[in-house]
Amino acid sequence: MALPVIRFALPLASEVRWSDMLAVMLATDPVPLGEVLGLSGPLCDVVVHREVAVDPASQPDIIIELQGQRIAVIEVKVLAGLGTAQLERYADAVPDAAVYVLVFPSRLVIDVGPSSGWRMLTWETLLDAYQTSKDSWVATCATAWREHLDRALPTVDAATVWNDLVPGEDFVIALRARMSWLHGQLAPPPPIHHDLVSSSAGVSWVVRLYTEAAEKGYLILVEVEENLPVRDFPKYLSSGSRQPRGPSIKVCLQQQDITTSAGYNWHYLAAMWPLMQGARGDWVTNPARPKAPHDKAGHQEILAGGAPPYLGIGFGEAQAKISGACMFGARIQLPATISLGEVSQELSSLYDLIIGMARVLPPTKPQ
Repeated sequence: MALPVIRFALPLASEVRWSDMLAVMLATDPVPLGEVLGLSGPLCDVVVHREVAVDPASQPDIIIELQGQRIAVIEVKVLAGLGTAQLERYADAVPDAAVYVLVFPSRLVIDVGPSSGWRMLTWETLLDAYQTSKDSWVATCATAWREHLDRALPTVDAATVWNDLVPGEDFVIALRARMSWLHGQLAPPPPIHHDLVSSSAGVSWVVRLYTEAAEKGYLILVEVEENLPVRDFPKYLSSGSRQPRGPSIKVCLQQQDITTSAGYNWHYLAAMWPLMQGARGDWVTNPARPKAPHDKAGHQEILAGGAPPYLGIGFGEAQAKISGACMFGARIQLPATISLGEVSQELSSLYDLIIGMARVLPPTKPQ
């Protein structure tokens, strides 16, 4: 028997429809969900709520109750990332649930970190469980849904070339799938951490490696993302549209918990340059051009001390006011024809540099 053509009911761009269909399946047969989440006791006679307006700022996609107790809060994601403090708001608004679950495609990872309190559950895992449902309708829908998901999202691996996009392919999704794969390959040694975040513009995705610097309030931060400006991202790739430029890697000293970049220690960054220079020779040599007067002054000071003009790229005063952090450093540009496996190796090769930079002590006086 042919499977239903479910893609018309579940377009990738509509998380509302994905949430609605999931709510239908959960209400029809909650048992597979309970097994996936390891919930104790059989799930029967559950009450499924959709888009519960807990308070004006908090509207979780699905809340499941059993005998008056909230057993699960579920947030559904397909293409979109998370809003600012979205999961924290939901957990605060519904503090008594047994489990909090974020559902997302495995090829479009959303990384919330192990300390968030939310369980990470891929659509693939959930749909695989529902294919074994004792309800034939649920099992058939889950099978068709899984097939739709597999076909709709790009498949990438180590051999995938960065700019090998197919005309008509969704540009943003294709690049995000590449970043998700990279994130999954990284296994940095302690004390380095890594994560995957959306850019401040909310379109491009960024893989980050980071660790605390020797000086309190500073991090050694490595970020990699597509170098094509977000404003130039086309929706769908065509022969005449802007093409990927390749992964750009920023290696920076970041200052956190600030409201201005005026106190950034430029000489601390300059003290790290010998390690950076010794690690590799392919730094992009376009001169850094900080915008704020105090950032320009700090940059000029380290240039007078012998730092190269290109040490100082990054984000200064404007970003400090937006996100409470600023970062400056140097950049590496990888070719657009590089494979994902090669990008992963490039990032792994920076582990020793990150650890070395983290050991550098801030100078007691300008160098």
